[in-house]
Amino acid sequence: MFSRTSGTESAGHHVSVRTTCGREIRIGHLALGGGPHPARRVSLGISASSDTEDGTWAGLTVDEARQLAAALLAQASACDRWTRG
Repeated sequence: MFSRTSGTESAGHHVSVRTTCGREIRIGHLALGGGPHPARRVSLGISASSDTEDGTWAGLTVDEARQLAAALLAQASACDRWTRG
C-alpha cells in the first residue's frame, strides 16, 4: 500500500509502503548541509517490526538509489518467473 505525504523542504516528498509483515518503508529525499550545494540523498527508512526492535534508515546517493531500484526490480521479476513457472 502506497501513501504520499509532504514534509519540509529538506525532507521533501515521501512515499510510504506498508508490508504484509507490518513494517513501513518510507522513501524520500533530503539535503544535507547548507550553502549553495548541499549533499542530496535519497532517504530510505524501515520501521521496526515490534516495539522491542529499532528501525533503520539509509541515506543513498543517486547512483546507489538507482542500483537498489534495479536490484529490487530484478528480484521481483525473478519471483514472478518462479511463481508462474
